[in-house]
Amino acid sequence: MELVLVIIHFIGIISFSAAGAMVAVDKETDCFGVIFLSVITCFGGGMLRDVIAGNAIGRELPVFFTDFKMEIIVCILTALIVFFLAMIFKEKYVKEEAAVEKINNILDALGIGVFSAAGTAAYMELGFFVAVVLGMFSSIGGSVTRDIILRDIPTILRKRIYALACLAGSAAYYIVVRYLMNGMESADVVGTIACVAVIFTIRMCATIFRWNMPKAIDFAKIKSTESNTEETVIK
Repeated sequence: MELVLVIIHFIGIISFSAAGAMVAVDKETDCFGVIFLSVITCFGGGMLRDVIAGNAIGRELPVFFTDFKMEIIVCILTALIVFFLAMIFKEKYVKEEAAVEKINNILDALGIGVFSAAGTAAYMELGFFVAVVLGMFSSIGGSVTRDIILRDIPTILRKRIYALACLAGSAAYYIVVRYLMNGMESADVVGTIACVAVIFTIRMCATIFRWNMPKAIDFAKIKSTESNTEETVIK
């Protein structure tokens, strides 16, 4: 079971790294920028989480600086692969932008699922609310930091039921591990799979059916309506 958990963990690392690298390529950053933003996307949430809550369980340094050597290597290699693929097949990469966006969305959904589970697992002893919130923060903190660096409005604030999906997945992990399979050897694996399944399902449904949280004002719709009205008057 431990091997299954390790495999899932590295699937999350590769998925999140690739997703971050794709965003960096899209923003026309150089090779270092692609690697840097990939690492930030992958580990930024965990670092911020540990800085904020680490003292509660006696941690002096974020886990990133003590236990993530192999994960960092995998992250950097993944970022480099994405960078060189984009550089070699640049014209096709640009033409297939819609397909790249879909792949990015799938990889991102897998990544946040794995990291939500890992973040929740790290703080189970602090109770449901803290563990679930920190699980969510583990998965979204890196992408929020990346978007801020790129001077974009973070994705979680504007589309596709992002943070709520992470909360739901983290809650699923906690419930499975603490209540449904308490003390069982496979609890972590089943909890992680449940977390990833919940988040991935919500994110894909949000993408397919265009689910979004309500906005006070949808300026794009208003401008579109005004433009159509003006065209009708002119005709």
